[in-house]
Amino acid sequence: MQTGQAPDWQAKFLDLWPTILIRREIDGYEKPNARLTELIEEMDRVSEQLTTHYQGVDFLGTEESGVRWLRAAIEATVAAYFRQSGMEYPIRWSLQSWPNVNRRGDYHAPHNHAWCYLSGTYYVKLPADGGGAISFYDPRAGVNMLVPGGEGHEYTIKPGPGTLLLWHSSVNHLVHPNLSDEPRISISFNVVLEWANHYASDA
Repeated sequence: MQTGQAPDWQAKFLDLWPTILIRREIDGYEKPNARLTELIEEMDRVSEQLTTHYQGVDFLGTEESGVRWLRAAIEATVAAYFRQSGMEYPIRWSLQSWPNVNRRGDYHAPHNHAWCYLSGTYYVKLPADGGGAISFYDPRAGVNMLVPGGEGHEYTIKPGPGTLLLWHSSVNHLVHPNLSDEPRISISFNVVLEWANHYASDA
């Protein structure tokens, strides 16, 4: 059976349950990032492993100038995600956040943060060769078993300093290895919803 020709009939194609991912390049990041780098490097000097010892860390809860700047950017981006998703009603939520310092060979295997609602990363400092790629995977169960050409199941982003990413926490993602002698510094965060009865659908 050949499928190369366009049909001579019309149909309605529906995009059901789309996966929303926001990529935002924030202007004016240089000065805030310099301060964020200082704060994170100081934490790194006294912590055995920032990335794996993230519980109890509330990096975005401080009132340092760089942190306030980033927190405001994240809050605006989360609000944009809610609007795009049709969630145009008051939502109570909080942030969990922790910094990452990835050295040569460090990576994060495919995982998700499904105990939260949204997850994100802000990129503070990357190696000169750009070694900071992150890949996202199609969240449909079993879809990766057979993927015909043209129906991609993986989406890779190569961020730069000042890049902010936000996605649904259930989406599996992989942070590629740092193959440079320069550290890769980023800030990860989760958006945790505080339940209210009006979140429930009337349908």
